[in-house]
Amino acid sequence: MSFESGRLMGRAGTLLIVLMVFAAPVIVVVGLFGRVLGSLLLFSVAFGVVSYIGQILFLVGMNRLSRYYGEPVIFRNALYGFAVGGVGSIVYTAFIYWSFSSLRSLLPTTPPTPSSPQAMSFLFAFIGFFLVIFFGAFVLVLVQSLFYRRAFYRLADLSGEGNFRQAGFLMLLGAVLTIVVVGALVFFIGWIFAALGFFSIRKRPVQLAPPAGHVRYCRNCGKENFESDAFCSRCGNRLWQE
Repeated sequence: MSFESGRLMGRAGTLLIVLMVFAAPVIVVVGLFGRVLGSLLLFSVAFGVVSYIGQILFLVGMNRLSRYYGEPVIFRNALYGFAVGGVGSIVYTAFIYWSFSSLRSLLPTTPPTPSSPQAMSFLFAFIGFFLVIFFGAFVLVLVQSLFYRRAFYRLADLSGEGNFRQAGFLMLLGAVLTIVVVGALVFFIGWIFAALGFFSIRKRPVQLAPPAGHVRYCRNCGKENFESDAFCSRCGNRLWQE
């Protein structure tokens, strides 16, 4: 599978993902102050479609690089991360709608006094509703980031491109920091590093099998390397100390 096509697909996908995040506030501002609220829904749908296309291109790129390096773990984890984000968001949205409908049914027909049982019951249900929404989103993003982290870390090991490792780390850190709100920004910065990784990644020269009697085995993964090699051709681990 072509290394170049995987790199190009990854570039296009991550660029679309990053650019659409920058475009979102512009769309909202234009809709609010440009008096085109009727078109805001259309813009939102177009935004979602373009973002989805970016995710698909990213997956195609990860799949081709996964085949190039002979490591299915890269694409598998990227696909799991995408599935958790897509399917999980649909289920999560449906759950919020159902919970909100149930919450509305608890509203009393007449205004209750603040200390009445009806008012306290609604208050507890209201607090529980938002706690479930918050922790549900936290778990969803955390699981997604764990899959992306595995995919990017493995790609970084095989390609030697450190930006992918930074991307995986920032996505996981961003998921953890969703508790303090800034996590979404950190997660987004992870996508920026992923885009940088696809722009910086270089094709490593293919090495022939080491000649007999001149083999250096990697202590990290066990790969056979030339005796003169300083780094493992599979995992990038240093083979000898200077």
